[in-house]
Amino acid sequence: MKEPLALQVRQRLRPYMAALAGFSLASNLLLLVSPLYMLQVYDRVLSSASTDTLIWLSVLAVFLLGVYGAAEAGRRRVSALAGQELDALLVPLAFARFETESGAPHLARDLGAIQRVQTALQSGSLLPFADLPFAPLFLVVLFLIHPVLGMIGLLGAAIVFAVAVTAELTTRQAGQFSQGALRSAGDFAAGLERQRSAMAAMGLVPAAFRRWRASQSAGQSFSMDAAKDDGKFSAISRSTRQILQICVLGGGAALALSQEISPGAIVASSIILARTLGPIDQIVGGWRNTIQTWSAWKGLTERLEGAEAEPRFTPLPRPAAELKLDRLSVVVPGAEAPQIRPFSWSASGGQLVAVTGGNGAGKTTLLQTLAGAWQPGSGAMSLGGRNLHDWPGPDRGRHVGYVPQDVELLPATVGENIARLGEADADAIIAAARAAGAHETILSLPDGYDTRVGPGGTHLSAGQRQMIGLARALFGDPVLLLLDEPTANLDAAAAPGLVNALRQAAERGAIILAATHDRRVIERAKTVLLVRNGDVMAAPAEQFLKLATGPGAGSHVSGRGGAA
Repeated sequence: MKEPLALQVRQRLRPYMAALAGFSLASNLLLLVSPLYMLQVYDRVLSSASTDTLIWLSVLAVFLLGVYGAAEAGRRRVSALAGQELDALLVPLAFARFETESGAPHLARDLGAIQRVQTALQSGSLLPFADLPFAPLFLVVLFLIHPVLGMIGLLGAAIVFAVAVTAELTTRQAGQFSQGALRSAGDFAAGLERQRSAMAAMGLVPAAFRRWRASQSAGQSFSMDAAKDDGKFSAISRSTRQILQICVLGGGAALALSQEISPGAIVASSIILARTLGPIDQIVGGWRNTIQTWSAWKGLTERLEGAEAEPRFTPLPRPAAELKLDRLSVVVPGAEAPQIRPFSWSASGGQLVAVTGGNGAGKTTLLQTLAGAWQPGSGAMSLGGRNLHDWPGPDRGRHVGYVPQDVELLPATVGENIARLGEADADAIIAAARAAGAHETILSLPDGYDTRVGPGGTHLSAGQRQMIGLARALFGDPVLLLLDEPTANLDAAAAPGLVNALRQAAERGAIILAATHDRRVIERAKTVLLVRNGDVMAAPAEQFLKLATGPGAGSHVSGRGGAA
């Protein structure tokens, strides 16, 4: 049984937390060096006029403060290493969740949240929480000096703590609204980047800017409200500390005049009070960032719970080319009703199957479910007797090729994209490109197979991406090949080559399902799956073409490819 994420975090961070506690103990105890030094100077050195005593006290104090510096550096280093360890644990889980989640992906958001938590640990902004448990120790020392000074310190700590609680209650809702609105504005801007050409062509940029500005302004408004309250409470906390310092100094002076404490205790009490209130004041000052970090951590633990990085599995041999769907229903992630009702169907190697139907019928949803990207609503599907959705993705993916309707290449070289970012022989990469009819197209690129694509790389047309995407799908000679409108972005010269590539893959024993309206693909198919009104009907391609082109036929077939 898989361990809960909270337990994994505790186990991984336990050594770091133990070291952090040790360094924090040493660091806080050594903070008593300065007040003790002042007590000795005022009460022993000045009264005895001993230069030797002053020298040796100073040497000892400097040495101990050097140890304090080492302890402080040590705990900051341990905190940074804890952030690195947390990153090593959570990032693989974020990618594992990205692979298995059916709804809208949150990879960028999860990685951003991990970075926020890691930065908080590496910057030391969470260290005041490690100092907070030692505040009672300094209060005890104040009480030992004099109960009145201890009461002043206790009252001051209570006031500063009350300010912190009030700040949390006051700024929490505004901070949550601000984060939500700013996240929506960021998501909207990210969506605009993918549609720049259409927006520029139709003059939509000003309207999009106004829509983004409205969302962003709402977030900024809440953010400003939270910042205003945060600044107010931070100022109250800091001014309270200064007032308490005056109270301790004045109270100490009054006690010294009545011969209840020594003059050195006045200065020592002031220093100890500062050490008592310091962590609380730092927490109040950074409360907003702390809440945002906590919110990021809470969201991470909720989303990554149950994720398993690099699941252990035994790689299985190439499966038999037998695809079976048993009462399979297809559901769009987040929807309750199935888009395609339960149906059963099977196919064997060497078959090219055309999946057709009207726009929005569910062809793409069906292919994504068959590819393992989305979970089925009910039923099961198997390839070579193995359940596709229980099969670990890294192992299953070796035997599945998928070409989405809009091909996006990864930011790498063309060759690395075809090899699926793995180590591969150049001959295997070129063989896949030749099989897809993409070899000549790739050679025409500036650096051939070494041409970098993606952000900062060479721009490729939709047709070029389609051909390279097909080569990536064909790499490794997969058993199951799934294509969504494979000819939609190809010109009249390239489309026949793709159809021929599908025919050759079928001859090699692959099972091919292609969602298409293109008659050229359907004519090569053995079977047609018609998706209509939530049902799937199978028919021989020849029979389907007669019905589709006869009198009263619908519009499921066109001479050229079209978008589903």
